[in-house]
Amino acid sequence: MLTRKKVLIVDDDELIRTLVIEVLKKLSFVDFFEAESGEKAVEIAQREHPHLILMDILMPKMDGYEACRLIKNDPLSQSAIVIFMTAVGVTEINEKIILAGGEDILRKPLDAAELYFRVKNYLMLAKARANNFALDVKPAEGPCVHQEHSIALGKGFFYQFEAKVLCHNNVYIPLMKQEILLLEELLNHKNQVITYDQILSVISNHGESTIANIRTLVKLIRRKTYKELITTLPSIGYRIIL
Repeated sequence: MLTRKKVLIVDDDELIRTLVIEVLKKLSFVDFFEAESGEKAVEIAQREHPHLILMDILMPKMDGYEACRLIKNDPLSQSAIVIFMTAVGVTEINEKIILAGGEDILRKPLDAAELYFRVKNYLMLAKARANNFALDVKPAEGPCVHQEHSIALGKGFFYQFEAKVLCHNNVYIPLMKQEILLLEELLNHKNQVITYDQILSVISNHGESTIANIRTLVKLIRRKTYKELITTLPSIGYRIIL
């Protein structure tokens, strides 16, 4: 039986908050909290210690970045997973989101299926973090098991190529499209140096990208796995040694 999880929805638009709850209410083990401002989000996070926060970026007075930084700087709320929501200005994960402490981004108008999938899987990740990955949950159904076409990454992590799934102890670790492209490029050339130009040629086919974007994606993958998985070769590129 899953323990109850707390999700905080932060948006100055009441309709957005209502729509998010409507989509996620199928997660019967979740208790929802709402905040209409960054200031209120910090207050609720410090009081309720949510497992996951859906955070709008553009809000009056205190924006989502500042609210996230304050939440992450508080020992009582810093373990919360923060997913930013935005309609304009930000089209992909960037350094600003990483520095604020965010994990991911959802674009408005929100896609109901994507919202549900991301939140459900990030809540499983929250459980893994809370237990330091010493999980007592049943193995996930579907592709999140070690199969023929998967590759072990060390420390209990593996990547399933056919399903494009990263797992740790049978728990899904959510990845964005560009994270998947980068990880697969490195794994397809494991033990080899992959240059920035090589990575850009792959990732740029799926949206505009720069070396700064690549560095940000590497930081995200390291955060979701472990730091030593990807080795940096300054001014050259990266490699995975397995």
